[in-house]
Amino acid sequence: MRAFITSLLLCIAMPAMAQQPVSVSLLSPMVADISQDKIEIHSSFNGLQLLVFGARNQPGDLVIALRGPKQNVVLRRKERIAGMWMNTDQEKYPQLPMFYGYAATRPLELIAPNATLKALGLGGDEVIAASNARSRTLFSEALIARMGRYRLWQLPLSEITFFGESLFKAKINLPDRLPRGQFTVEVYLFDRGQLVGLQTIHLNAYKTGFDARVFDNAQKEPWLYGVGAILMALAGGWLANRLFNRRR
Repeated sequence: MRAFITSLLLCIAMPAMAQQPVSVSLLSPMVADISQDKIEIHSSFNGLQLLVFGARNQPGDLVIALRGPKQNVVLRRKERIAGMWMNTDQEKYPQLPMFYGYAATRPLELIAPNATLKALGLGGDEVIAASNARSRTLFSEALIARMGRYRLWQLPLSEITFFGESLFKAKINLPDRLPRGQFTVEVYLFDRGQLVGLQTIHLNAYKTGFDARVFDNAQKEPWLYGVGAILMALAGGWLANRLFNRRR
């Protein structure tokens, strides 16, 4: 029964795999969990460490992937023309994960065929290809470098440690720039290149406190936020002018 349920979850989570050249056998039960399923992002948030742990019931290679909320991204290239910097080219990446990283027991190319990795979206190039299959190498390299600079893409993001033959754990360091939204932790089990186990765990990161209310109001009423920012700037300038003249 547990094997049937796990197989059903795979069919729901990976509908695109039906069109990909991926061989999937009857999935064996695998148990995995995370140290917390909710993350509060507040003004003093400076990152945290997420623990992924579990047990496998048969030998094989493990891959743990963490994906964050998706957004539409436009990457532009600037060139100096007639003494001015101008946008000369751009590339669009629809539904690109704002946080992504994976941990694996071995290099991905030694765990599964490229077709399988591409179908599952494992690896930096595969994530980009899933968003934009026609992306050029120049933009892809710039995107990976930019996301890696802020630790929003970590390739790899951690090491998987085993305790005996079945128990495992991985520590994932989440940065202070962690975007809010829904995340998924995916734990894959491969045996000789075939996917034999999968478990998906959901993680929610949300803002709290005064800055969260300001952010939400700015998204809902951008014009009101803009007017308020202008009024605050004017008030600050007037107050600074009064204090400066009084001291003179």
